[in-house]
Amino acid sequence: MSQDLVDVLQAEIDSCWARTGLGRSVKVQIARQDDGGPHVEIVSDRYEIVITERGSETRRFSGLSLSEAARWYLFDKASSHAQSREVKERQAPENAPSIPFGLKDDGYSRWNWMAPTIETMQRISPSYGEWARQNYSAVLRQAPLQGYEIRNARWPLLPQLE
Repeated sequence: MSQDLVDVLQAEIDSCWARTGLGRSVKVQIARQDDGGPHVEIVSDRYEIVITERGSETRRFSGLSLSEAARWYLFDKASSHAQSREVKERQAPENAPSIPFGLKDDGYSRWNWMAPTIETMQRISPSYGEWARQNYSAVLRQAPLQGYEIRNARWPLLPQLE
């Protein structure tokens, strides 16, 4: 029975990710990865996403529905894709002032991977896009973009971030 639920989750993730046009979807693992990657467990017909690293469980998301578990995997894949893109497209600004601790500004901004993640989630589903936007808005209320990140943003900022 639990393998059937894993297969249903994999089919949902594959179907949703296909809407992005960004290549292959993520493979749902059912065994511990111990590398910081997730695997799924089925408990009482609900999904549990478990993150393990170096032999220790670091995080567990329990009691998830199919759509919640799929959204989690899709968000993780979308943010990984966006972060890889950000690194490839990053350009150091000319004559930029030093950033905190006297470091050289290399053009980094968290917003340059957050915004594409939101866009990717929006392509999957408007509700997933809104969820991603709210998630990142909450993150940025706790840890606002620094001045250099605002300066280096290549995507339009959310109104509350300007």
